[in-house]
Amino acid sequence: MNQEDVKKLNIPTTPGCYQYFDADGKLLYIGKAANLNKRVTSYWRKSANHTPAKKSMLEKISKVEWIEVGSEIEALLLESNLVKKYQPPYNVVLRDDKRHIYIKITTDEWPRVITTRNVDKDGRYFGPFTSATAVHETIKIIRRVWKWGGFITLPENKNNRLKSNRYPELYGCPEDPVEYKKIIKEIELFLEGRRSDVEKDLQTQIANYELLIAKTDDKNERQKLQEKISTDKYRILNLRKVLAHSNVLSVHDKYAADVVELAKILGLPKTPHRIEGYDISNLFGQEAVGSMVVFAEGEPDKSQYRKFKIKGLSSNLQLPISNSTDTKIKTSAHFSPPFGGEVRGGVRGDDTGMLKEILERRFNNEWPLPDLIIIDGGKGQLNACLSILKKLKLDIPALAVSKGEGLRSAHAPDKIFFPGMREPLKLPLASPALHVVKRVRDEAHRFAIGFHRDNKLKRMLKK
Repeated sequence: MNQEDVKKLNIPTTPGCYQYFDADGKLLYIGKAANLNKRVTSYWRKSANHTPAKKSMLEKISKVEWIEVGSEIEALLLESNLVKKYQPPYNVVLRDDKRHIYIKITTDEWPRVITTRNVDKDGRYFGPFTSATAVHETIKIIRRVWKWGGFITLPENKNNRLKSNRYPELYGCPEDPVEYKKIIKEIELFLEGRRSDVEKDLQTQIANYELLIAKTDDKNERQKLQEKISTDKYRILNLRKVLAHSNVLSVHDKYAADVVELAKILGLPKTPHRIEGYDISNLFGQEAVGSMVVFAEGEPDKSQYRKFKIKGLSSNLQLPISNSTDTKIKTSAHFSPPFGGEVRGGVRGDDTGMLKEILERRFNNEWPLPDLIIIDGGKGQLNACLSILKKLKLDIPALAVSKGEGLRSAHAPDKIFFPGMREPLKLPLASPALHVVKRVRDEAHRFAIGFHRDNKLKRMLKK
């Protein structure tokens, strides 16, 4: 393409993201702009002093596409999420290859909202963002909506706490720890993408304050309550105004970003757009069933779920391949606590034979192939999966995740088993990559348990 070709595109002057493609339709680069027309045309100006990498990219561009948004903040965050999702080659070449940056809420007595590139065992993490700018813009929104900014940049001492109660007052934060943590909770909901819940909670608070005003004759107390009402109304107004055109870290974007982080930690050849999770459920061989769940772009795709009735229990038994009991199913989004471990009330070793059966039946169908397989279990289950993949000559990454026997706590360390590794990988509980693995494992387990219970109930009703 040349400058004249670009001018003929009539690119709008609104904020948005632009995408460059080569002649084969391969995505080369994603960028953001406050003015799409001005930014894109600047690449082809004669006065532009491009680096060798940019010159190489320009020679390959044959198509330009763009997405219009309502604000520069939205363009910034959209670019961040699209780059994480598609990882265009020139976004890597033209930018520093640093770890993604997160917003972290600490577990201190007075929790702080900070930015970090490292994921530790404590605190809550939101992200990742691909640029520090995106994080700073998000924090600016938080400051404007909640009108308190001190807890974002509070200095820490050796005990990792505030030096005295004068800090909240000094930085404009509420001195009451209950009120302070209430604000932190609202920010957590906001970062989770639950903005409507934040507004609903604020409306409830306002209604409660109004009831208290009606019950008290104390002028000072009434004035304090009126101030709180004014503050909450201010937050609601800003939630509607400031966020009208911004998609700050929606749940969908977070899940997609977690999958990218998973690919990096596991060293996968590409981002797993389709992840399949498998689990077995039985009680001493009775009503034995298997489940297959599918996550697309980090989210459950329940139209792709499959369930299997196990036809044999021995791991050495050669079973006829049949898909007569494979059915689509729609389920509730509610999770039941996972049992974990390698034995699920049955005889040790049976699970591996059952797993082999459902995997063979699964791959006998013309369903889309997964980019990653996650098995609920340990080394035995992983080896069973690998044996089927080898038999069918399928090159698909696989792992197994288990808590180990006797560990049922949500805080128990999950063990991730990889092919050829003696020791399992133990990721921090706060790791976004572990969040993906656990969500798939827990959903596969929930789905298998539900199918098992349904079959058991049907058998009991027939008696």
